[in-house]
Amino acid sequence: MITRRDVGWSLGLGMLAFAVYFLTYSGYPISDDERAMFASASSFQKIGRFTIHPLYYLDVKPGSANVGMYAVSGEMVPNYEPLQIVAMVPLLGLSDLLGTGRFQTAMLLGPMVAAATVGALYLILRGLNFSAPTATATALLFAFGTMAWPYSQRLFREPLAGFWLLLAFGAPFLIPRPPEALFFLAGLAFGGAVATKQSALIALPGLLMALYPSMRFPSRRMALQAGMAALAGFMIVMIPAHLYYRTTLAGVPAFARNVVEYSRSPELVLSEPEQMVRRALALTVSPGKGVLIYSPALLLALAGLGRLFRTYPFLAGGLTAFAALHLIGYSRQIIWWGGLSWGPRYMIPLIPGMMLAAAPAVAHLLRPPRRWGLPLLIGLGLLAMLPQLAGVLVDPRVFEGELDRSLYHVLRDYPQAMERVAWDLAYNPILGHWRMLDGADPAPAWIRKGPGWHILWLPIAISLGAGLCALGILQQLRQASETLPGRNLLLIGGLSVGAFLAAAWSLHAIADDPRYDFHENARFLRPMIEDLNREAQAGDVLLMTYPYFGDYFLNWLRAPVDWYGIFSAAFPLPEPQRMLLDRVLARHPRVWLMRPWNRWHEPEPGIERYLLEHAYKVRENDYEDWMRLILYLSPRGGWHIVGGGIRWAHGLELSAAAIQGETTPISGADKPILHLQRGAPLRLTLIWQAVRPSPSSRKVFVHIGHPDQPPLLQQDRLPQDGWGRIEEWMPGWPVLDRYGFLLDLPPGRYILRIGFYDERTGSREPSDHGEVVDLLDLEVR
Repeated sequence: MITRRDVGWSLGLGMLAFAVYFLTYSGYPISDDERAMFASASSFQKIGRFTIHPLYYLDVKPGSANVGMYAVSGEMVPNYEPLQIVAMVPLLGLSDLLGTGRFQTAMLLGPMVAAATVGALYLILRGLNFSAPTATATALLFAFGTMAWPYSQRLFREPLAGFWLLLAFGAPFLIPRPPEALFFLAGLAFGGAVATKQSALIALPGLLMALYPSMRFPSRRMALQAGMAALAGFMIVMIPAHLYYRTTLAGVPAFARNVVEYSRSPELVLSEPEQMVRRALALTVSPGKGVLIYSPALLLALAGLGRLFRTYPFLAGGLTAFAALHLIGYSRQIIWWGGLSWGPRYMIPLIPGMMLAAAPAVAHLLRPPRRWGLPLLIGLGLLAMLPQLAGVLVDPRVFEGELDRSLYHVLRDYPQAMERVAWDLAYNPILGHWRMLDGADPAPAWIRKGPGWHILWLPIAISLGAGLCALGILQQLRQASETLPGRNLLLIGGLSVGAFLAAAWSLHAIADDPRYDFHENARFLRPMIEDLNREAQAGDVLLMTYPYFGDYFLNWLRAPVDWYGIFSAAFPLPEPQRMLLDRVLARHPRVWLMRPWNRWHEPEPGIERYLLEHAYKVRENDYEDWMRLILYLSPRGGWHIVGGGIRWAHGLELSAAAIQGETTPISGADKPILHLQRGAPLRLTLIWQAVRPSPSSRKVFVHIGHPDQPPLLQQDRLPQDGWGRIEEWMPGWPVLDRYGFLLDLPPGRYILRIGFYDERTGSREPSDHGEVVDLLDLEVR
């Protein structure tokens, strides 16, 4: 029976595991899977929609396992189950509260999940009547002798799926009575696993087998109550997940993640028996991708499975069935190794449950006398740590990422390339990482290699402090009674939460992490993002036209806006980009455009020119005369002519001036009057034509203010923002020139004036209405 002391001990073990995981915290994504899930969580937290528009530039193909899919609305939505995404949302709120990097804070989810799995594993083993030393040793072997450690540094879904499956299989031993609570927990945990990774459905036969001893009810009524409790737990998770599918993926004309279609997709599965056997062997025993090589602690599971069959046959049979079906399922996949990752990523959900089978072997090794058993267990533990240290000390992209690309360029076939990695020791990632340890940049965020070593001591001190605190808790609990007072449990829980919050706060130390800024452009990007965080409003959209800065924007952009990572193109734009911009202009009243170049180095101005022709430019912020951030107003409402028929001396004529919006100007004594609320947008279009060829360019000024006073709002620029040169205009050809304003002015009456001036001399150009043309009175309320 699990006691309060066991609960406190599990919290102490989880805190110890978290401290070690945080000591090797990487804080940076290595794959588009992580980016897509984070982008979706960030989008949901900020604008209430699960979209991954920051990755819009990716080439998404229907019918394949891409990170996203195009909905019928044209939006890009994640091709993932929702629970991992939703689990990040509270961490994003914490990031906004603390001011730490959003991506960096979200990546604390990995250590949290792995540490929670360590604690849950200990409690389940105690519920299985294993001794505290056996349960502790098994939990620590899982924590530091399996891939749980390297994957605590990532944002993949598999660790969370493994945690839920462990709870589902262990429910009868966590809450043996009453049966309604037992089955509610089993249903809830199984629903959590399926909502995290739908392939967890393959565990259902094994789970039913493991729960069979708990299904022997004395009456039909109790059986019905237990079944309803299991269904209630399952539906608590699956109803929101179903709503997610209905709202996010409804009508998606591309491949969706469901079990039937997933098993039939020709791009994803291949069922030739010979290849399935090869992949199953690669996933289990190959030196380069075998789960037993990357998680040597699982060797104890093989040794202890027979003993578990003798004491808990249904649990052992259920775990074995789950492992076999899971292995068979993934041996059918073409991408059987899980993409760029450490070891066999798709085998991660098996590991927590299989460590239950390791406990009998650990108990045998710890049985008195311990003359050979304990040294053997310690030796195996140290050996099991070697692959984990290789995985957490060196970035997987450094060796395997480059190796995969190199082999692919030679073989032109990723599955064949990964078979080489699996079986050829020359390409072995574990050996490769150890060889590169002294030359590669370290993966932990606290250690930076440059001209010398730079170590960030504050997070390391917090990690060591949390570890020492956890050891102190465990030492005190060794002397405590089984009936630990509730206040002591609350104190241990409070210390665990405090350690986590201190770790999150210490992420301020890596605000300048160079892996988010490998182009070394933070001096431009940081002030730009600060401007967006301050000025952007709900409903706005950002077009970030250099997606290589995407990780930096994901980490620091807090504004409640949707944003797209897209590449610009030459003008005129190709049809797909025109369609995207038309959708953006129709959905969002304000558009921010990020351009990584100034005018003199602009290689592909297509998006900027398209927005200039179809939207209203409000202002442009320059950052050290290199990067630019431009705000546009989207077209809204009807057209209202407010002037025209004015000719200037240098040969240009204002054919018409029009206001576009929902409010109609009214006639005044000498010019129209437009009534608007404070802060309202003003969209002005000036339609020019050349009466005769103009000898040189002149700048247009559009001023809003009081007569005979400096303007309060103004735009001074060349017509069409300089993209169309006046001297090249054809006589009689109309040219649309758009200007946008946000009337953030005190209530009162103002005049909108226009004119031309010579930029070199500053002198205004005369017209047949004078040097300054009063177009419109604005009444701001």
